[in-house]
Amino acid sequence: MLRSLAENSQSTARAQFGDESLAVEIMEVAIQKAVNRLSTGAPVEPGEACLVLSRFYAQEIRRRRYGNRKLVFLGSNAELPASPLPNQFSSVDSTIDLGVILQDIPLEVRLALLMRYSRTRWTEVAAILGTSEAGIRVRCQRALKRIRQRLGINEHGK
Repeated sequence: MLRSLAENSQSTARAQFGDESLAVEIMEVAIQKAVNRLSTGAPVEPGEACLVLSRFYAQEIRRRRYGNRKLVFLGSNAELPASPLPNQFSSVDSTIDLGVILQDIPLEVRLALLMRYSRTRWTEVAAILGTSEAGIRVRCQRALKRIRQRLGINEHGK
């Protein structure tokens, strides 16, 4: 009976706290409480003593579980995937970020940048905006330089 109590205590400690080595410590507390309880009362049979000990063990498990109401992480963060859940708001976040980045750039230059990076040629961009190819290219280069400076990126992307 004591052997099954010891095996159950290890599996309970592993299930509740993720560490079966705590079973010894918890069992020592339960034994001390059981000894104190049994020493003050009338003599009991061995089966009843095991029952008292298992009750005190369960009580100590509950006490520790309630005391540790915080999350317990087992393992390390290296074992976790980089992004366990897909971010369902990534398109919204990207739109907001793009809006913040482009907020002080003139509308004409914003359009030119978006058209150019959607594989439209400079000549077509200039024709759509009604300006010269060299003029819009220079304005886009200046706007990109300001964006890089604000983001702390040099011309080579570092």
